[in-house]
Amino acid sequence: MKLSASLQILNEVKTCTKCREGKPPTEFTRDRRKPDGLMAQCKTCRSKALREWVRNNPNYEKNRYRQNPQWHRERHLIRKYGVNLAEYHRLFETQDGRCAICGRTQQRAFDVDHCHKTKAVRGLLCTNCNRMIGHSGDDPDRLESAARYLRSSRRSRMRSSRESRK
Repeated sequence: MKLSASLQILNEVKTCTKCREGKPPTEFTRDRRKPDGLMAQCKTCRSKALREWVRNNPNYEKNRYRQNPQWHRERHLIRKYGVNLAEYHRLFETQDGRCAICGRTQQRAFDVDHCHKTKAVRGLLCTNCNRMIGHSGDDPDRLESAARYLRSSRRSRMRSSRESRK
């Protein structure tokens, strides 16, 4: 839509097909498919209709997912990580079905570990290891510092337990 056409629309009033009220174009959601670039129903009417539809169809999303969970899983993996199910399974097999950090298995699917800056996939992690890396801000120095801290506290506990036995 050209600038002059969009300025002209701002001065006009559009009638909602649901409530039949004339409203400014800002009260309508944009829709590139329509000749005037706006939805036929105003935002208020569309919002009411959507709330009613959700109330009348409470399990729609759950049922839709149950019909084809593999498709939804693959769609999620592609959208979020750029990895399809075949690549996920290849990583899983490469790691022998174990977490890339701790080597444990888990009942649920592994989390896809990726660099938040480059979006590159690094491997599959168990939930705990994935959260550990996430909470560290993907900072290896912080994780190494945490490991040193844990080792030093273990040594001090061992010393204190030996001293208490004497």
